[in-house]
Amino acid sequence: MKILSRLKQIFSENQIMVVLLGIVAGLVFPKYFRPIAPYGTYLLILIFFVSSLRLNINEIIAYGKDWKMLLLSNSFMLVFLPLLLWAPCAAFAPDWAMAFLIMGAMPTGMTIALIADLFGGKTTLALVITATTSLLAPFTIPAVFWVVMGRAVPVPVFSMFFNLIVTIVLPFAVATLVQRKAPKIVKRYDFWWREISIVAFGVLIAAIVGDTTGNGPIVLTVRDVGLVVVMLIYTAGLTAVSYFMTFWRTNSEKATIALCMVYLNNTLALFIANRYFPDPKLMTQLVILLLVINVLLPPFRWIAAYAVQLDAKKNLKSIRSVRSIRSKKAK
Repeated sequence: MKILSRLKQIFSENQIMVVLLGIVAGLVFPKYFRPIAPYGTYLLILIFFVSSLRLNINEIIAYGKDWKMLLLSNSFMLVFLPLLLWAPCAAFAPDWAMAFLIMGAMPTGMTIALIADLFGGKTTLALVITATTSLLAPFTIPAVFWVVMGRAVPVPVFSMFFNLIVTIVLPFAVATLVQRKAPKIVKRYDFWWREISIVAFGVLIAAIVGDTTGNGPIVLTVRDVGLVVVMLIYTAGLTAVSYFMTFWRTNSEKATIALCMVYLNNTLALFIANRYFPDPKLMTQLVILLLVINVLLPPFRWIAAYAVQLDAKKNLKSIRSVRSIRSKKAK
């Protein structure tokens, strides 16, 4: 029993490593995980259902009412980010410009709510941003491509809306109903809801990586490596901008918004590239960006953890201040 408890402790303290494990598994054993890829939607439904069992509906409503935060975050992610990523590549590395444009124009990834939970961020806020960016993306993606290329790239609007309803809205509605009807059961097995979602997420990552990289090796030149490193540093600067632009929110909320900007819908990016820009090199570039972003998630956790600590210290200071005022009034 002590060994089992120790394993649970290690796993719960290092859950973000599931991302790296999923990537490694998909790269090393693509033939085993590639057949799972067509069932990705079912894994997403499972992830959102068990994750939603741990959400607070009142927080979601509160975030939905902050129109200024949603306007800034959505416009930055869907309009300014793709243009800011495309511009330097168009000037200095045109062969990479399309990959960064496609990646930057995507809405927030569907599994961001779970990632935010692993980081100690605001899961409910991540869910709200996922929903809003996914709803707006069918309109912003064609507009961004029209500005850059002079022609609009069709987006599967119906498919996106249908997937949004199936993978997010319905699981959330069912989970909310379960929360109301059986709150004690939901609370009692809270640990297992989290672990189920993490395991499902790891399998999903492995399936996506195995499906996109199992057809051939990824080859990078020294120039490509240098370009990716420089663009990652540049992207880090843009992430900092997204963190500070909602200055009135808490540090953990700002970290969640920044994370939403980094963790984009890679599946949709690969679909658009394969459908409208059938270039093997472009697909390889997008897969490289997918892998690099996921590998860099663990370091991002340190920043998020620091933001959470700042909030905790601020709350503790506020509590002490209130107690001091009450103590002085009592005297």
